[in-house]
This record gives sequence, structure tokens and C-alpha cells, in this order.
Amino acid sequence: MAYFVLIGRDRAGLLELRKSLRPAHQAHFFTPQPLCKAVAGGPLLGDDGEMSGSLLVFDATSRTAVEQFFADDPYNLGGLFETVEILPWRWGFGSPTYAAP
Repeated sequence: MAYFVLIGRDRAGLLELRKSLRPAHQAHFFTPQPLCKAVAGGPLLGDDGEMSGSLLVFDATSRTAVEQFFADDPYNLGGLFETVEILPWRWGFGSPTYAAP
């Protein structure tokens, strides 16, 4: 397994859409997947402190596994993001140990 970071930037003016999709997004994020496990994440914030995007960290077998996981994410299905980037990532410090709430 390897780590990948997904960075999604919201389309302008969709804060209410983000808020309405958030519970389903979080449920999806914590759904166990055999090839892709979400290990960290949270909303990106604008200068006003409001949510404006997402940063998610995955432990996955491949970028394709992350893409497949993301394809079913309610944020993706709802058209929230203007841009999405998936990048390979190396854990540099802190603990990669994670337990879902």
C-alpha cells in the first residue's frame, strides 16, 4: 500500500451544497474499502474561515483505487469540486495510525 493525497477545490458559491452533502460524504469516507482506506482528512478553509475544499489522505494500492473510491464520493457525485488533484505522498512525520470514530 502507498499514500495518496486528494485535494479538491470547491466551485464558487456552493457552500450550502457542501454542507448538505457533508454527512453522506463523511459516511462514505468511513466505509471500509479493501484497496483504499481513508486515513486522514478535513476541509480546506477560505480566508473567511468557511469550508472551501477538501484534503484527504488515503492508504491505497494505487492511484486507480483512490480514483474509484472518489468516483462514488457524494461531493464528487454532487458536482462540488471545480478541481481535483490526486498525488502520491510520503508520510513524513506524525503517526499514520488511524481509527475511525
